[in-house]
Amino acid sequence: MKLKILSIVLAAAFLPVFFSACSSRQEPADVLLTKSFNCAVNGDWKLAADFAKRAAEQEPSNVNALILYSLALSYTDQLQSAIDESLKAVKIAPGSFMAQYLKGYLLYRNRNYDQCIEPLRIARSLRPSDMNSAILLAQASLKLRNATAAAGYYKIIAKDRRFNSTPAPWVGLGMAFLKTRPALARSYFMLAEKRAPENPLVALNLAVVNDSNLRSPLNAVPYYNKFMRLTQDKSGFDAMRAKVQKRLTGIAAQ
Repeated sequence: MKLKILSIVLAAAFLPVFFSACSSRQEPADVLLTKSFNCAVNGDWKLAADFAKRAAEQEPSNVNALILYSLALSYTDQLQSAIDESLKAVKIAPGSFMAQYLKGYLLYRNRNYDQCIEPLRIARSLRPSDMNSAILLAQASLKLRNATAAAGYYKIIAKDRRFNSTPAPWVGLGMAFLKTRPALARSYFMLAEKRAPENPLVALNLAVVNDSNLRSPLNAVPYYNKFMRLTQDKSGFDAMRAKVQKRLTGIAAQ
């Protein structure tokens, strides 16, 4: 289980800039950016990209234009082009949280996990209270099998009141320690279960850690059964249910 990456609506941060600029001087780039923003808000990312591109062409050093253009490209299935524009934004404004975060976010989406770490770390240093960068750093660290780093970020997330009562950071901590310290992983999965007792995937995590990692299949049985109960009549779990039922049959035959 992974933490859900929070939606990034970077354009919202630019709204005061655009409208205040337009109120004092009607520069073409400002008008184009306002139109791009409005299109983005309405979900028309293709047109948003067109307006932002024209603004960036008029003002190549306009970081807001580059960021909005990059974001719009990412929503129109042009991920590599979006990354290229984010690199331009970071080069112009290395101290911009939005630029660094967007670069890291897009590299993460492109599965460049090793490359996304640095910009996300910079983004986090620029805005420590923002959990988006911490979430991506935790998940990227897991992808890179850096359990120590992943655990550190998940602990930060777990301390945040917005996430402490959710199962996600505790599942993340469990995954971080699953291979090296399975007993500790189980304790984190149990904390996740406490926060989401009716979550079938949390139950399955507990079953698997007991069965495969701690070599205690009898302790896994109650969690396998709980998973089966929670997923009853849910067709999306049919394949997983078949595997769990097969394992339950195998344990019973031992």
